[in-house]
Amino acid sequence: MIEHSAIDNNPVDNRPPQPSPQQAITDSEIIAMDATQLLAALAAGSLSQTRVQRVVQQHIAATNASINAFDSFNKAPFEPGTGPLGGLPISIKDQIQVAGLPCRYGVERPPAGECELTAPPVAALLRAGARVIGKTHLPPLAMDFQTFNQRIGRCNNPHNVDYSTGGSSGGGAAAVAAGMSYLDIGADLAGSLRIPAAFCGVFSLLPGDGALPTAALAVGGQSLPHFAKIGPMTRSVDDLHLAWQYLSGTVPQQLSAAPIKLAVWQDSEAVIDPDSLQVLQRTTAVLTAAGINIQANNGHCILNDAAYASYGEIMGYETGALMPAVVRLLARLFGAAAAAKSPKFLAGIHRGYRHSARRYSDALAQRQLLQQDFDREFAEVDALLLPVAQVNAFKHRLPDSDRGGLRDYKTPFLINGHQVSYLDALTSFTSPISLIGNPVVTVPLGNDPQGMPVGAQLVGKRGGEWALLALASRLVNHLNEAAGELRR
Repeated sequence: MIEHSAIDNNPVDNRPPQPSPQQAITDSEIIAMDATQLLAALAAGSLSQTRVQRVVQQHIAATNASINAFDSFNKAPFEPGTGPLGGLPISIKDQIQVAGLPCRYGVERPPAGECELTAPPVAALLRAGARVIGKTHLPPLAMDFQTFNQRIGRCNNPHNVDYSTGGSSGGGAAAVAAGMSYLDIGADLAGSLRIPAAFCGVFSLLPGDGALPTAALAVGGQSLPHFAKIGPMTRSVDDLHLAWQYLSGTVPQQLSAAPIKLAVWQDSEAVIDPDSLQVLQRTTAVLTAAGINIQANNGHCILNDAAYASYGEIMGYETGALMPAVVRLLARLFGAAAAAKSPKFLAGIHRGYRHSARRYSDALAQRQLLQQDFDREFAEVDALLLPVAQVNAFKHRLPDSDRGGLRDYKTPFLINGHQVSYLDALTSFTSPISLIGNPVVTVPLGNDPQGMPVGAQLVGKRGGEWALLALASRLVNHLNEAAGELRR
């Protein structure tokens, strides 16, 4: 398990100081490095790719049995990589195609054989010299916000194995958090990158609309017109910069160092875990003390019924198009009770399953209006910081029913005396952000009293991934400086 800092409620940079080429680097230091540090050590000749490969494989052998982050491993003979990412061990969520490796989608009876094609963002990393060490764990067809399936069991949170990693990219978040992978490529429709990153205390980048190709995410290589995004999870914000450079094929822009203006979510009437709220408030105080212009905002321009309904209609229509009509009908019939308990998420998706072209067109038009509202509301700030979910990382839960991955969790979360359904508690902050299509960095903020990580969404401008990453770096530096002052 990961050891926690004595300062549980402050962000922690666990990376060791970068050794000089003359210093001997221990195996434990190799595992603790982030990708940026590892590549620097390789470039300096302090490490060899062969040694890194051996140390990582040994660490996986010692660690994965308790975490269960991987679905399969790359058994091809090791060959040193060439290029700027040469020697970097990475992992890929097992719904994203990689030629020569299986793609099992978390199902009990996976498709036979190996993929013939590689998803374009993964191919870009491989061309730069990265090596895929394995495919990471996910729930069946990526349809849950916990990560377990009948074939290989549950994925455990490295901070405490009794807790969920979140989902559906939970295997990748766990692998990165536990030091078994330096970079995982996952995917997100309604929080599947952001929730695991927050629960496991790692960083993620959800690119904005159209920033990366999204082919090869659904079974059979199909994709979805909206919401489905491929993105990285890493141990540091520096590694997000590194990953984005090669995923996007672009270079960091020369950005202004002007004073930061940041909107921070605040809503006295909202139902949210009090520990999560306390961490967010402490973060706000630290950033204010650092001289950042903080503007409180309740986010109602996007966290509203119109957004939840539009998201559900579009999501249901597009995912339903991948199903036979009879399957859509059965999903609505058998899932009616579950949908009734989830007015913000599943109810809208079930309405979308009706596959009404008119309702779909209306939802797309409403989406455009909500995008415009968001742009106006936050035009004068650099980004919006808001929670990832209404709950923090929680202990593993089993569904009350599971029909081939279609799961129903009848027991709600109890949050400040309010009962909130499983799906709504996990998606009420993520699905509206998915709807507008802006880039998002998940930033670890600290730990709750149980020692579990708490993260937040940092939402930038559409088309502004590099600006958002630069802002995230500045904020993380302020938070780490404050944490360092408390330790001294």
